Amino acid sequence: MIEKLLICDSQGYPFYTKDFDSAIPSIDQALLSGLISTIGTLGRQLFKKEIANITFGTGVSQSHIFIVTKELLSEGKSIYFVFFMKGECDQKLVKDISTTIFIENKNILKRSKNFSGQIKDRVDSILKNRYSGIGAC
Repeated sequence: MIEKLLICDSQGYPFYTKDFDSAIPSIDQALLSGLISTIGTLGRQLFKKEIANITFGTGVSQSHIFIVTKELLSEGKSIYFVFFMKGECDQKLVKDISTTIFIENKNILKRSKNFSGQIKDRVDSILKNRYSGIGAC
């Protein structure tokens, strides 16, 4: 089950957040984006790898933070699609969602400094029209 989606860049700038489960506590998206950015930087510097999955707990009560990274080579930054999940979830589905959002919003994601509120409506529309029921994946 997907509980939350956060889209941010490798510089810690949050673009979008959506809660699919009202039981998950609200988290300041700027702080969360900064944390994900820092973990990404550590992974690249220490292990020469992008982050993919952080797991909390064991067994059926496991929770995951699954991160799909998309590179903006011309901008020298990455975009992180961060899925907070409980239990098992289809990783192919979250990768597909990330790719779709990335392709359809690449120009907006390039401009974090001149960010307009456009991305919220666009991502909400993609999730509603193509991936309804995403929270229950």
